[in-house]
Amino acid sequence: MTSRPPKIVVIGAGSAVFGLGALSTIIQHPAMKGAELALCDINAEGLTIIHQLAEIMNRAWDAEMTITSSTERRELLPGADFVLVSIQVGPRETVWEQDWRIPLKHGLRQPYAENGGPGAFAHTARNLPLIMAIARDMEDLCPAAWCLNLVNPLIRLTTAAHRYSKIKVLGLCHQLLWGYTMAATVLADRWGIAVPAGFHVHTDADNMPAFLSVAGEAVKHLEIKAAGINHFSWVYEIRDKHTGEDLYPELRDRWLNHFRRDFEPLSREVFEIYGLMPTAGDSHLCEYLTWVSDSATQPWLKYDLKLQSWAGNRRRRAYRHKLARDIVAGRVDVNDLRDLSRHGMLDEGIPEMVEAAHYDRPYQHPQLNIPNRGYIPNLPEDAIVEAPGIVSGAGFVGERFPPLPAPIAEMCRRELALSELVAEAALTGDRELALQAILLDPMVTDIDSGRAILDDLLAANAEYLPQFG
Repeated sequence: MTSRPPKIVVIGAGSAVFGLGALSTIIQHPAMKGAELALCDINAEGLTIIHQLAEIMNRAWDAEMTITSSTERRELLPGADFVLVSIQVGPRETVWEQDWRIPLKHGLRQPYAENGGPGAFAHTARNLPLIMAIARDMEDLCPAAWCLNLVNPLIRLTTAAHRYSKIKVLGLCHQLLWGYTMAATVLADRWGIAVPAGFHVHTDADNMPAFLSVAGEAVKHLEIKAAGINHFSWVYEIRDKHTGEDLYPELRDRWLNHFRRDFEPLSREVFEIYGLMPTAGDSHLCEYLTWVSDSATQPWLKYDLKLQSWAGNRRRRAYRHKLARDIVAGRVDVNDLRDLSRHGMLDEGIPEMVEAAHYDRPYQHPQLNIPNRGYIPNLPEDAIVEAPGIVSGAGFVGERFPPLPAPIAEMCRRELALSELVAEAALTGDRELALQAILLDPMVTDIDSGRAILDDLLAANAEYLPQFG
C-alpha cells in the first residue's frame, strides 16, 4: 500500500472514443487528486488540445494534478504505475471499412469485421506491432506498471501482450452494459423504464443516445453476473438490485415467449437454444458464430445484423474533437463534460480500478479480461477470459464460476485457440500461420477464398504490416 498519488500514462490520449471520457472520469475522481497524468498521442496538434483541456479540468475541478504530454511515449513512461492504451493504427473508419469490403469481394459478408472474421485478423495485425512496442518500452521503463488495454480485438491483443511480454496486462471492455440494457428492456415495466419504440442495442454512434437512456436505468435496477470471453460472455445470475429477487426465470419467459420477436433476435434465439443469456447484443455476439455469413441463406437479413456506420463514427469523432476545442476556446463550459452520458460517452470505471490497485482499497469490477486461473474451469488455463473480479493491491483477481455449458465452452475454446494463433501469426509475420488462422475462423468456409482474402488484406494493409514484408 502506498500514500503516493499514482502516475497514469494515457497512450492514445486524443482518442475520440476513449480520450475525453477517460480524462473526465480520472480528473474529477476524488481519489485521483494529486496524481501525475501523462498524455501521449502521435497527433501533435490534437495532443496540444487535449493537454490544454486536461489543464482546464484540473483547475476547474480542483484536482491538483501534474499534467505532462509528449508525442514520444518513452519520455512519459518512467515511473508509471498505470498505462492506459487506446490506440489505432491507420485511419480507424477507413481501414475498418476496408477490412469489411475486401472479404465481401470474395463472397464473405462479415457482420462486423472487428473482433471476428478475416477483418479481425487485419485489425489485429495492424495494431499488434504497436501494442508490443509499448509493452517492450514498459518492460524497460516501468516494469512494475499495469497495462490497461482498451484496444480491439481485445482478446487477441491482450493475449499477445500476456504471452510475449513480461508486463502485467489486462483488457477492459464495457460490453456487459449491453446485457444490462437488453434485460432491462425486456423487464422495463417492472420499474417503469421508458423504452423508445423499435429500440435495439446496436453498437453504433447514432444509436448511443437512445441506448444510454435505457442503460442508465438498467444499472439502477439490475445486478448481473456474467462470464465467458470478451463480447461472448453469458449471464450466470440476474437479480433485482434492491430486493435480491432472482429475475432469470421471468426474463427467460418474457423474452422467449412474450416479447418483440425483432428485439435482438440472434441473442434471443441463442438464449433459447443454449439456456444462458448472452450479454453482448447481436452486433458483437455474431462475430464468433458460424451461422451468420452464409451467402445462400443470408442470415444477416433474418437477424437484421446491422453494420457499423463508418459515417456515423466519423461524425462522432468530429463532434468530440469540436467539443474539446470549444471548451479550450471558452465557448463551452468545462463542466459540460462532467456528465458523460449527454455526449454519448461511457464510464469505463478506470479511476476506481486505479484507486483500488494503487491504494489497496478493494473494489468489485463487473468485467475484467484476465488470464484464467480457474475462474471458468472448462476454459483453458491462462487464456484471456472475461469475468467479474476484485481489484486491490494484490492485483486483479477474478471470481470463480461453475463450468459453462459444454457447447458454449466449446465455442469459447475455439475462439481462444484462434486468438492464440492469430496473435502468433500477427507477431511473427508468418504467412503460413496467417492462412491457418484465417481458415480456423468460423466464417471462412473455403480454402481458395480464404487464401485470396488473406492475400488482399495483406496487400491493402502493407504500409501497416512491416512484419509481413
